[in-house]
Parts: sequence; structure tokens; C-alpha cells
Amino acid sequence: MKLSRIGITAVAGLLLFAAGAFAQEKGSLTLTENLTVQGKVLTPGSYKLAWEGKGPNVQLNIISGNETVATVPATIVASATPNSGNGYGSRKEADGSKVLETYYPGGKKFSLELSQSQAAKN
Repeated sequence: MKLSRIGITAVAGLLLFAAGAFAQEKGSLTLTENLTVQGKVLTPGSYKLAWEGKGPNVQLNIISGNETVATVPATIVASATPNSGNGYGSRKEADGSKVLETYYPGGKKFSLELSQSQAAKN
């Protein structure tokens, strides 16, 4: 009886651990300028971000209101110190537009580097 109780507890623990490995992380971001993500222009305003995946590779969803406005692959990059607040990094394209490159979730010791395809940028 005692052995089966230990087995059930171990199985339940493994299931919880496995579910946690795929748990969705969340953050928020306020843009102060137009930025392009996967060919879509995000206008200034507040957005929710949610990402999930296993290992360093995740899918990042950018949400405005209740609508997902962009989904982009991203890579988690560790840093030595936590980010002081939510922030982002961008790069300027030849046509003058800006592309969202990095998201820095506040209080976390990592950033999300966005992987955008060339075709989506044009």
C-alpha cells in the first residue's frame, strides 16, 4: 500500500513538472513608436506578450486587447542581471521603418531575441 502511494505521488510530480516545462510565460510592453513584426506594423500602445516552448526556442505571441496581432519565433538569451523593467530593442531598416528585435521582460534574467524571416520584412 505504501509503495503504491509513493508511486502515485512520483507520477503526479512528473506530470506537474512536464506541464511546467510547457507553461506559458507572460509579459507586457508599451511601444512608443511604430515597429514591424513579421511584416505587420504595431502602432504605439500597450501590448500583452505570451510565449511558450521547450528550451531556448519559443513562440512569442503579441496581443492587443483580446486579439493576437503577431506570432514570431524567438530565442531566450540569458543575462547576468535582471532587466530593470519591460523594454525592447529595435533596428532601423533601409526604408526608415523599424523592426522589433528584442523584448526585455522586467525583473527577468533573460531577453527574447525575435527571429523574423527576410520575406516578412519586405
